[in-house]
Amino acid sequence: MRRLSQVGLVVEGNSTGSSILRLPTLPQDLGPLKSVTLRVARRQSNILRAGYAVAEYEELQAARLILVRVPDSSVSRVVQELCDSELVFKNLSFVLCETWLSAEVLEPLRNRGASIATLVCMPSVRHDWFVVEGQMAAGRQVRRFLERNDVLTSELRPGSKHLLFAAQMLASALPIILFSTAQLALRAAGISGKNLAVLMETMAHKMLKDTLKGGSRANWAGALHDCSEETAKSYLQMLRITHPEIGEVLDDMLSTAHRRMLEPQLLKRPLRMTAEAFRIRE
Repeated sequence: MRRLSQVGLVVEGNSTGSSILRLPTLPQDLGPLKSVTLRVARRQSNILRAGYAVAEYEELQAARLILVRVPDSSVSRVVQELCDSELVFKNLSFVLCETWLSAEVLEPLRNRGASIATLVCMPSVRHDWFVVEGQMAAGRQVRRFLERNDVLTSELRPGSKHLLFAAQMLASALPIILFSTAQLALRAAGISGKNLAVLMETMAHKMLKDTLKGGSRANWAGALHDCSEETAKSYLQMLRITHPEIGEVLDDMLSTAHRRMLEPQLLKRPLRMTAEAFRIRE
């Protein structure tokens, strides 16, 4: 009889790019590994150099924390197969890994007595950073596993993964179009190479620093805040004529900023007047 393991794994699809499956302690922590067939499970075990292949879901009983790392399209089927197995779900924790699906997809497992959570890896330039959403028991077990690997972890309030999705889009994805347009404008103005990179990095760093200090409402207008209404109006009109692709992005973003950021009771009169400049399109 095999000894109890810290972690079990259900894995399907390509696992070579997985952050969770390349953690340093996985070889000593991983026990039973289940996949679509025993042959595939053995191959996955060999790739990971961790765990041992099993043919049946019931053999996952040897673990307490079971990581599920499968494509989103396979989750419903795998959950149903787990529910149809002879596993005793009490005291088992299932964590669906590296997915934007919410913990609700694991609800059938919770209904059978298991604790459930999901795990997503956030973009980070230094360390892997995992965010956990779900029930306390599953969250506690997976955080304990992650922290042994010296990675950063955060826990969401239950049911709030959509807010993490919004934050990731707003901070990491959507700004790309703004920075790309800014680079286009700088190159058109004659700034390129190392100077362009340094200037972009400096402006981005100041923006982030101001935002984290709570100064977003005072600083969001940038050059609009520092020039006259007439100058701003003139430059915006010139952009629409000479570089419409840049002017269009600015118009769209300034329109959104005006709706979301301008609160007259919080802003000084000169900034309110300047804001009128980018609302005039004739």
